[in-house]
Amino acid sequence: MTNLVKKSRELMRQMTVENGAPVWELTETATAKGEELSEKYGVDTETVLAALYLAHICFDKQVGGEIQKNHPDLSAIMAEKYLDSWGCPEEQQMTILEAIRDHHKSGKPNSLVAEVMKNAECYKFITWDKLSVYYDDLLSRGYSKEEAKKYVLHKFDQKKAILTFPECIRDAEVGYIGIQEALQKL
Repeated sequence: MTNLVKKSRELMRQMTVENGAPVWELTETATAKGEELSEKYGVDTETVLAALYLAHICFDKQVGGEIQKNHPDLSAIMAEKYLDSWGCPEEQQMTILEAIRDHHKSGKPNSLVAEVMKNAECYKFITWDKLSVYYDDLLSRGYSKEEAKKYVLHKFDQKKAILTFPECIRDAEVGYIGIQEALQKL
């Protein structure tokens, strides 16, 4: 693990505790997928992982709240200060910040690094084994089962709609069947 990735991971870990969200297991799911996709698409893994860890350093437990809605821009603003202080090269900083800002936007981002990051970040919400972690987290925050089910489906739909890599889209389509079956049993 490079120094930049280590510092980004440590900051995200700290902010996850402070913000009470997102679920750490899902962060690690995204970074594992980011490593895999970085290798497959031949992009800098360090940059992708730093972007994935820093994408949610400004976050909140309130689903649909202002911080959650604006976390890509808020996290990018916060991340820029850290990247500067860590001595991250300017070009790499720009790539990381672009990926953070664009990870909820539809369509192809301007860089392959940002596209890898976005697909990896979305991946944590396209199968029931990971969405069940989010579902349980919502219940622990006081949401009812019906509210949690609604938010789980919303999160799946939101993430599936912005995937761009064919293999991730295919996995989401397959995952949807398992998600529907699991939700019916709850």
